[in-house]
Amino acid sequence: MAFNQDQVRKARAAGLIVVLVAVIVLAVAVFSGALGTPKAGSSQQDAAGSETAQSTEAQSGAQSDSSSSSDHTVADVDAENQPVVEQLETRYEDDPSNPTALLNLANGYFDWGVAVMNHAQTDEDDDHVVDLFSRAIAHYDDYLEQYGSENGANKAVQVDRAISIFYTGDHERAIQTLEDFTAEVADFGPAWANLGMFYENDGRTDDARAAYERALEADDDNAYGVRDYAEARLEALDAE
Repeated sequence: MAFNQDQVRKARAAGLIVVLVAVIVLAVAVFSGALGTPKAGSSQQDAAGSETAQSTEAQSGAQSDSSSSSDHTVADVDAENQPVVEQLETRYEDDPSNPTALLNLANGYFDWGVAVMNHAQTDEDDDHVVDLFSRAIAHYDDYLEQYGSENGANKAVQVDRAISIFYTGDHERAIQTLEDFTAEVADFGPAWANLGMFYENDGRTDDARAAYERALEADDDNAYGVRDYAEARLEALDAE
């Protein structure tokens, strides 16, 4: 289904929470080597694939089905995602003044990074994840520098960028990024929910609880699905 621009932005912002819910334990595994790959690969990649903008939505959706297979390898994921990202690179090179082309490219690297993270097994795979998210960050930076002040997607892009930073392993910087963002933009629920997840991952339970409370206030009508998620996390924290 094709989305208009407003729907694309909203779907992606909502999807951020889904990605973090499914992948947060994996993020710890990838960067600490403490755990194996969880079985929730299909939900993770479906969330990422559905976030890709109109021009690659069908391709990304198709990838999500195959990349969730338990016998899928990082090489398989690369074989599926690299042609898509190369196509996005070409479209951006052909029209470098098009903000949608630049944002699609950043999102393409983000989605590829999530897919590889679901299947990473070696230090080399982990380095590959960091490289992909670093490329996403670079393109998000370009987008925000050129179009951030004039485009309604700015809020979601800021959150995507922070998540990308988190997945490079720089948790402190990711937290600081969302702390700075929420200090200026206090009414964007996904930012608070993701900040809560960052805090919770780092063992800052009180800070996580406070962030989830702010997420409830910011997304009172559950427009981004944040309210349901924040309530669930608060219940889990209270039960500990």
